[in-house]
Order: sequence, then C-alpha cells, then structure tokens
Amino acid sequence: MLNGLLLGVGNVNSYKTAIPMNNDTPNWTYIPSAGRCKKTKEQLVSEIKDLANRVAQANNGKETEQLNREVLKLRADYLSDVSPDRKGLYQQAEKAIKFQSKNTKGIKHGVGEMSLLYFLEHADKSQNLSDKSFSLAGGATLTCPILTTGGYGAVIERGGVKLLAGDDYGWGYEMTPAELKEKAEFYAIYNSAVKNAQKEIKELRDLPDYLEDKPMFDSLA
Repeated sequence: MLNGLLLGVGNVNSYKTAIPMNNDTPNWTYIPSAGRCKKTKEQLVSEIKDLANRVAQANNGKETEQLNREVLKLRADYLSDVSPDRKGLYQQAEKAIKFQSKNTKGIKHGVGEMSLLYFLEHADKSQNLSDKSFSLAGGATLTCPILTTGGYGAVIERGGVKLLAGDDYGWGYEMTPAELKEKAEFYAIYNSAVKNAQKEIKELRDLPDYLEDKPMFDSLA
C-alpha cells in the first residue's frame, strides 16, 4: 500500500516514507541521500517528463501503484544533490550503538551486520539509552527515545530536522529546507508534464474522424 499517495500531487508527508519496510533497515530506494544519483539535472528532467507521460496514460490498479513507486524513487534521485548523507549517518549510528551492546546473537541482515533497530531492541535496559546522545558527522546526533510499545527507537537529527527516524513501524525522514525547495521544483515539473500529457491525450481522443490519419482521406485529397 502507498498510504493514500496520489499521482501528480506534491504535498506528500515529508516525514514517513511512502513504502512500508520489509525489514528493520531503511529502504534506500526511496530515501534521498547524498551521492545516490550521478545523473545530470537535464537527464532527470527528461526522466520526469517521460514518467509523467506514462502516468497520464496509466490505468488504475497495479500499474498506478507501480508508477507511484517510480515517482518516489525519481524524486529521491532529484533531491539527492542537496541531501545530507543519510546513509552514511545511519552506518555511523549502527556502529555507535553496536559498541554499546554486547549482544551479537540474532538474525543478521545485509552482509552480516545486524541492524540498528535490532541492537536497540536487544539493548541492555540498564543502559538507559534514552538519556544519552551520540555525536555523528557534521553536527548530527543520534538519540534513542523509548517507544510506547517498549524498547527504543532511533532518531538522527541535525539542525532541528529529523534526517532519519526508526521505530517498530519502519523508517521515515524529514526534509531539509534545501530538499523542500528541490521537492517543490520536482513537482512543478512533474505536475506540469502530467497535465500537458493529459491535455494532448484528450485532444487526440476528441479529434473528428476527418482529421485522423486514414488512407481513405489521403486518396480523396
């Protein structure tokens, strides 16, 4: 499910990721992070317009849901040029908490490293992690608030912006001011392209028969 995300609408909640997590690690496919995209702005704009054309012609159902995912992925690519290094900060946070925990048993992920949320779930309750703050690169901090469901969550914050926040339901993020500006630019391009494509489709459907490209009319001209 995409939590009610609508095609062509730019006011998507900037905190929660739109794709539910399949495990307890962030889904980097849809989360903007510095260095994730090597394409030029021109290439991205071209891809946005191509995707908008597909959206304009899409049927409801699975096709629409898949296109929603592609919009979010392309949006993350577009924002990444001004995004903080969320992936790097997450890796730093994992290491910081790993050093606080002696529990190395359990299910592993990725290349054998256990996730940040796994360590927090199995943290020694006597450590009172909610009272601690861990320093990360660039002035970011990691805090571990106590969840209402028990255990700890994780919040990576800088300048009052929650760059990443994880709990029992998955991972979300807030956008920086620079990302919000890029997001508005992204949707201005995208929404305009969707409307233009829909207009062209409607005009083609409304063409009278004598203006259609038919051999019979060519032979009589």
